[in-house]
Amino acid sequence: MFQLRECGGACLTIPYVSSFIEYPIIVSEFIYVMGALAAHVQGNLLANYYLLSVTFLAIPTFLLLREVLKIAEILGTEERRVMTYLVATPSFAFMVLLSWYSIGVYFAMFGVRKFLQGRYETSGVLFGLSAAANLITAAPALGLVLAARHWRDRSGFMLTAALAYGAINLPFVGLNPSLWLSFWSFHSNWYIEGSWMLAFLSSFSPLRHYIFPVLLLLLFAAIAAVTLRKEQRDPLTLSWLATFAVLFSTYVFTPQMNLIILPFFALVPIAKRYWEFLAFDVINTLFIVLGFSQILLPFGITYHFDVSSYLAPVRWLAIIRSIWLGKFLVFDGLIPLETKRGSITPAATTQAVATPRD
Repeated sequence: MFQLRECGGACLTIPYVSSFIEYPIIVSEFIYVMGALAAHVQGNLLANYYLLSVTFLAIPTFLLLREVLKIAEILGTEERRVMTYLVATPSFAFMVLLSWYSIGVYFAMFGVRKFLQGRYETSGVLFGLSAAANLITAAPALGLVLAARHWRDRSGFMLTAALAYGAINLPFVGLNPSLWLSFWSFHSNWYIEGSWMLAFLSSFSPLRHYIFPVLLLLLFAAIAAVTLRKEQRDPLTLSWLATFAVLFSTYVFTPQMNLIILPFFALVPIAKRYWEFLAFDVINTLFIVLGFSQILLPFGITYHFDVSSYLAPVRWLAIIRSIWLGKFLVFDGLIPLETKRGSITPAATTQAVATPRD
């Protein structure tokens, strides 16, 4: 994929300056640096690129785990739960050192922690970096906008997020605005992938461009209506509700996006039964293995499953996974929250917000 889709085998042109890569700035430049380093190492280019990427992606991966454990400490969540719902999962094992999403997820979880500690401007900067890395990984910020207790906190959070995102992107906009704009046009023309919409629509149905914003606005309005009436609002709850709402609404819900929701399963009792969470994650892993990866290739075993066919099992794994996420959002999130009286802020979170710590 690296040779065919990202660098074309050259690895010598800077993304958004001289060439186009389909990922946001931070990840695109990471890909370029890994490719440039690989080109100067003796041996196979693709193998060198892979080994270098795995090595350097270990850094945000371990930092991500560190941040989730720190949030768990603030909330009084057992460390064992983090290991069970985040590390010891099929999705984490298959994606952890192979997915650039770990960069954006790390910034997002760091941002959540700083928000819990009352460091709203710092949190905003980190979410700006998250958006500049993977865009979708910054989805929790939508919930944190609602969680901010005062307009000054909210505006500070939003302003610093915008400034951080702009600081990363503006130099590339100035150097080659057409290439930067091509990122948005490229993704707006992307087909339906991994979404429940595949059950009803063709992959390139124009309805996908209308369903996404309308459904997201309706879900966000429902989240706001349920939570704004509460005396106090839990930032973590609002973070995962907003993230799930974005992923359920969008017509592109790839399996690697599970990296942004696994930390929330680890920190919040979203799934009432562990077997349900595990089954959900196994389906995501099967989606990876059967639809995107040939993990048995080192043993000389190749296979191919036609994702485009309406009756393809892989297609329906994606549909079930997307609908299941919606079930978590509505039946395990919004409905119980609606029936709960008073505050939705755990005591540990309230204390953490009131007493910032590094």
